[in-house]
Amino acid sequence: MVRKFSESSTRRQFLRQAALGGVLLYGWNVAAAGRLCALRVGSHQQGVRLVFDLNQRLTAAPVIRSVGEVLHIELPGIEHGLGRPAVPTLGPLQGGAEMNKSATGLVLRLPLREAVRWRSFSLGPGRGASYRLVLDLMPVAGTAVKSPRAHPVGRAGRPIVVCLDPGHGGHDSGAIGAKGTREKDVVLDVGLSLARLIRSTPGMRLVMTRNTDRYVPLMARMHLGFAQRADLFVSIHADAFPERAVRGSTVWTLSETGASNAAARWLAKTQNAVDPLLGDIQSGVHDPMLNAVLINMTQTAAMNSAVAAADVMIRGLAAVEDLHNATVQHANFVVLRAPNVPSMLVETAFISNPEEEQRLRDPDFRRLLARTMHDAIVAHFVKAPPADSAWSVTRHVLSKKENLADVAQHYGLSVEALRLANNLPRGEGQPGEPLRVPITGA
Repeated sequence: MVRKFSESSTRRQFLRQAALGGVLLYGWNVAAAGRLCALRVGSHQQGVRLVFDLNQRLTAAPVIRSVGEVLHIELPGIEHGLGRPAVPTLGPLQGGAEMNKSATGLVLRLPLREAVRWRSFSLGPGRGASYRLVLDLMPVAGTAVKSPRAHPVGRAGRPIVVCLDPGHGGHDSGAIGAKGTREKDVVLDVGLSLARLIRSTPGMRLVMTRNTDRYVPLMARMHLGFAQRADLFVSIHADAFPERAVRGSTVWTLSETGASNAAARWLAKTQNAVDPLLGDIQSGVHDPMLNAVLINMTQTAAMNSAVAAADVMIRGLAAVEDLHNATVQHANFVVLRAPNVPSMLVETAFISNPEEEQRLRDPDFRRLLARTMHDAIVAHFVKAPPADSAWSVTRHVLSKKENLADVAQHYGLSVEALRLANNLPRGEGQPGEPLRVPITGA
């Protein structure tokens, strides 16, 4: 997928191009280890420019290669000096990034929307800047990555119904960060981005509790998922806690017996209390309808299915955000009480934490959250499609000539959804490995 920019240029031409751009080149001959201090991404000509700020020069030339639709950038002798980098959807970049240590340094993996050619050069410190590695990525004409939305068509059946519930809205702002960021705005934006992805997925139907800034009572949200016979109900929130240092994502499912811990009881109480119609419920007044709902849920597999889906969601979020809890948590949220509807509540990050509030203010990060949640939803239904739905599952045996990106594209998945559906670690699968893949009736 990646073609080296200089393969049709002589070294002299490359140096001339660099000189015309005001570039000071340095050799790769310093042996000391270095540290990545920052990564900046911006538009440049017809593509994008990535600038790696380093505390010193690289010990060797960077190694750039592609594996399917992912660009690998290896920085020899560099240590991890950043948190998870925020890479926007820009030009040929799909958005999002993964950064890991390797035996020789640091590896950055960037998902691509189309094939690219590249050039890189080094800059010395000056004008207040540090040492820098500059990488220009330019799209190769006519090589756009095909949309991963063309699942092989199988049996006829009803579409899978996903009900999205962006929390709060209208007079209920939800939590508010130190910079004034309102939870209701953040989660609506994430929800709308996720809704677009679900609508583009063959064999799925979307239901939303709200798609504008309006207040919807908690019972009405729960009843909508029930009335629409949703196969999955996902309520989206941005967490808050009195201690500002608390951070990370959490995924919740219903507990009929009690909350996981004191924090769970506190959160459920604050979330449920926003609905004035539930005042009697919070006071312990007997409500036959709600009791019947809880009894119904104990008699079905909905809660077990919800936990399975939430586990996939946690594994997906772990790739893009710190986890506050690495296992599914349980609390008595009203919106999760619908009978026969597997339901989860996703706290994307702590808006009460200043660093996480800043990330939630970033539109690219919110889109990354939406893509990650979509990957997890798709992966869940690859693992467990409803019996009467348009989706079914088959096995694909990985051949020696294939990589995961090839398989994912053929079956209309992202690579991450394929990994989540098959519990695959990072790296390529092994030839002969059987993979669960979807067949849909759109």
